Amino acid sequence: MSIVLNQKQEIVQQIKNNFEESKAVIFYNYHWINNAKLFPLRQGLKKVGARLEVYKNTLIKKALIELEGDLKGANAVIFCRQDEYQPLKILSKFDRENFEQNKINGGIYQRQFVPAATLEEWAKLPSKEELLQSLCYYLTYHLRCLINLIEQLKNIPGH
Repeated sequence: MSIVLNQKQEIVQQIKNNFEESKAVIFYNYHWINNAKLFPLRQGLKKVGARLEVYKNTLIKKALIELEGDLKGANAVIFCRQDEYQPLKILSKFDRENFEQNKINGGIYQRQFVPAATLEEWAKLPSKEELLQSLCYYLTYHLRCLINLIEQLKNIPGH
């Protein structure tokens, strides 16, 4: 076999391994983004346990045979290993600050292809931490009301 073919097979296997180790995968159009902007984006994604890699679309399609979406243009692949949704928020914020349109091309969540429009909506949702804080606040609301009522009853003369 030729050296180039062996290298391509290794890259395909690397993509498969990264896919298997990830909770989610996001396809992002990095066309017209210079390195000065791409480096902070990589650093932000790395902080939340995601990794941005650049592969040729043909190699991605060979690695992910079940991929339903059509990859066009220059795509970066973001492998989300820890939190599936935080990288979406980072990409969405990056797009709002630098471009007129969202550059997310789609993704794979729970081994199913998810179109870009759905991912854009998910990026607008509150984070898991915010949702848990809201849930705790509402769950303890009645308890706080009861405590306030008891405190008011203590202050009534004759009780």
